[in-house]
Amino acid sequence: MTKLAGVIIDETTGEPVAARVQVLDSRGVFIHPPNAILKVGPGAPFFYSDGAFDVDITRGPTQVIVERGTEYAPAIVKLDAAPTGTEAVEIALRRWSDLAQQGWHPGNTHIHYDEKEGRPDERLQLDPRVEDLRMTAVSILKRGELEYATNKYPIGVLTDFSSAHHHVQCGEESRHNREPWTIGYGHIMLLNIRNAVEPLSRGVLVDAFEPDYPPLSYACDDARRQGGLVIWCHNG
Repeated sequence: MTKLAGVIIDETTGEPVAARVQVLDSRGVFIHPPNAILKVGPGAPFFYSDGAFDVDITRGPTQVIVERGTEYAPAIVKLDAAPTGTEAVEIALRRWSDLAQQGWHPGNTHIHYDEKEGRPDERLQLDPRVEDLRMTAVSILKRGELEYATNKYPIGVLTDFSSAHHHVQCGEESRHNREPWTIGYGHIMLLNIRNAVEPLSRGVLVDAFEPDYPPLSYACDDARRQGGLVIWCHNG
C-alpha cells in the first residue's frame, strides 16, 4: 500500500484551508481516513478535511477532488501511485469570487442533523469551515418522536463553534404538514431568538390527534417580539 499525504491551501494566501475531499483509487473505490466525517446526502461521496489528510491507496491511477464552498473552483489532481512509499500532494484552491468585498457573506440558515448522526459536535465544527460559511444556523424541530441530533443545542449563539470568521447559532424550524410528508401551512425558520417558540410543530408532525393550531403567524409574531428574524423554509 502507498500512503497519500495531502495538504490543502488557498492559492492566494498559501494558508491551509478546510475542504471536502474525494479520493478514488485505481479500482475507482472511494477511500477515506478511518475516523473522517463523511458528507451526508445524495451525490458523490466526500470526507471532510481540516486542511491535511492521509489515506492508504493501492498502486496505479488515483484521482483526488477537493471542493470548498461556492466561491472556490474545485481542484482535481491525478497521479500514478507507486506500489509503496508516500505520495505527497499539495492542492491549491483558487478563489474565483469574493463576495465579502461587496458586503455579501455566504451562509446556510437551514441545517439539521438527523437521529442517525453520531458525531454532531465534530460535524458542526467542520461544516462552516469546509463550506466556507460566515454564518451557519442549525435549528431545533419536532417530527414525532425522532431525536434529531441538532435538537440538543440551546437556542442562541453557539460560542463553542463560532470564531472571528464563523458565526454559528441555533434557531428553530416551526412547522405544519397537512399529511406526514405533505406541506400544510408551511415551515418557517426563526433566527436570532432568545427562547424557543411553542409549539415547535402542530398537527400530524406531533401525532394523529394534534390540532392544526396555532397558525404560523402566531410563531412569527412571537419571534418578532423577541427581536428575531423569520424566513420561509417550505412555503405552504
